[in-house]
Amino acid sequence: MSRERLGPTEWVSAGLRALARSGFTALKADTLAKRLGVSRGSFYWHFADVGAFHAAVLQRWREVALENIVAELQGPPGDRLQELIRRALSARLNLESAVRAWAIADEKVRAVVAKVDAERVRYLKKLLVEDGLDPDIAESRACVLNWTYLGRSLAPQSLHAEGLQTIVEDLSRLMRLRGRRRF
Repeated sequence: MSRERLGPTEWVSAGLRALARSGFTALKADTLAKRLGVSRGSFYWHFADVGAFHAAVLQRWREVALENIVAELQGPPGDRLQELIRRALSARLNLESAVRAWAIADEKVRAVVAKVDAERVRYLKKLLVEDGLDPDIAESRACVLNWTYLGRSLAPQSLHAEGLQTIVEDLSRLMRLRGRRRF
């Protein structure tokens, strides 16, 4: 495929990479066109304006950060929960951090992030309820799990495999405790 024949998918992928690497200020037609080695005209052939491009980037982030992960999870609710926790704690979170920084500066992005957070919490609650937890307890624990994921993006160190597995098992066990007792 010729570099001049980039489609919207390639532009959005380049946008996600630029966002993760350099932040939302890198999401400009000129900057991306130079990085891709094409003219700005290619950008405007696929997107009416930068706002339309931003919307496409956010939609793709939503797919990567939520929809694709949920679709890949298999097995009983407890196994899916443990796998989700493992992925959340071992993931590189540059893109997540960049989107959240963008959300601070842009109300439209903030609304998309809020929707994704709400969908994450709903999905986590669903897993916990399917695993036998009371819906009220499941909701508060789903929030804790989402906040744990978001907090993980602030920790620069990575975990070695054994330590990660221990934390995943402990967190999964804590989240799945039955009854009204809290932690």
